[in-house]
Amino acid sequence: MRHAPAGAGVGYHRGVDDALRDGYDRLAATYADELWHELDGKPLDRWLLERVARDARGPVLEVGCGPGHVTAFLAGHGADAAGLDLSPAMIAVARARVPAARFEVGDLRALPYADGALGAVVAMYSLIHLPRPEVPAAVAELARVLAPGGLLLAAVHAGSETLHPGELWGIAVDIDWNFIEPEALFAAVAAAGLTAVERLVRWPYDGAEHASRRAYVLARKPA
Repeated sequence: MRHAPAGAGVGYHRGVDDALRDGYDRLAATYADELWHELDGKPLDRWLLERVARDARGPVLEVGCGPGHVTAFLAGHGADAAGLDLSPAMIAVARARVPAARFEVGDLRALPYADGALGAVVAMYSLIHLPRPEVPAAVAELARVLAPGGLLLAAVHAGSETLHPGELWGIAVDIDWNFIEPEALFAAVAAAGLTAVERLVRWPYDGAEHASRRAYVLARKPA
């Protein structure tokens, strides 16, 4: 990485990170096929992403971008959008499906960007793969790369449970989903020096997604 992360105590966890990368590598093609159009059934997500694309004053980075469908949505609404993901296979799928956008392999805990380089960062359900104690430092790293006035949009599964499904779409994985309490997410954003513009919690859309509450925060870095 070209720049050290703000959360110096947060870093690579051999085993946990290897399992996460391996699982998403194996899921990449199926994940893209199954979820490419998921935003069609998520009006709140679309509304928030449209606001980011409209209001960002500079490049927009999606962290944990997977196969690139959210990055493609942002680019389609006028953002100078790029994506970053821990999984090389996901990045390969994203590059093939969204050739107009930029994608790179990387870790959201140690972003390869200078301080203040970006107009917005989007983290849609990527923070849930971190151990909960690491979330505040990770959010601080996302805030570090925002320019003054820059936006952070983060979404998580809301709660205190950890899911370990074992398989998705018939593919064996070793991935934890660590749900995050909304107030913990909001507190991490505030501790990173960002000012919340929206703090929202919704119930799941029937039949369209995993049956969990979702928490969102849209926040701005002070100018």
